[in-house]
Amino acid sequence: MRLRRVLVVVFVILAAIVIQTTLFGRVRVVTPDLVMLVSILFALTRLRTEAVLGLAFVSGLVIDLLGSSLLGLRAIVFTVVAYLAIRTRERAEIGRLATALWVGVLTFVGVVLLVLIGTLFGEAILLGDGALGQLLLVPLTNMVIAALLAPTFVRLVDGDRTSFRYA
Repeated sequence: MRLRRVLVVVFVILAAIVIQTTLFGRVRVVTPDLVMLVSILFALTRLRTEAVLGLAFVSGLVIDLLGSSLLGLRAIVFTVVAYLAIRTRERAEIGRLATALWVGVLTFVGVVLLVLIGTLFGEAILLGDGALGQLLLVPLTNMVIAALLAPTFVRLVDGDRTSFRYA
């Protein structure tokens, strides 16, 4: 990876983590999961598969370390979601709407995994307040953000202004 791409990737991950843990940690009206969204959108770039999976794991681990949830919960879920994104990225090649729907479905899978695994390990996420709302609002907000920013995100990470097929 070139130095420019490494710097852009690190900046994007750090920005997503900071925004997720500070701004969206306090505001409950809009509830995107930016770190999961970034993990999904990295599958659309020219990054190697191993790099995408590693970035998803590390960013999930950082979120786990900053939060009070089970250590490794988000790390494994983000890695699984990134793997699913890599295996199904051709579904997002149709256009902007297909990319948004693809992100929504993958985010829904990730949120369901977070709820199920968290509940199995005593996090009581399934029984908490607004669990059903989280299952629906997080994928919807990630869909909207992906519809608006996916082409720009891929161009930024790849460093090529003409290569985005998903516009």
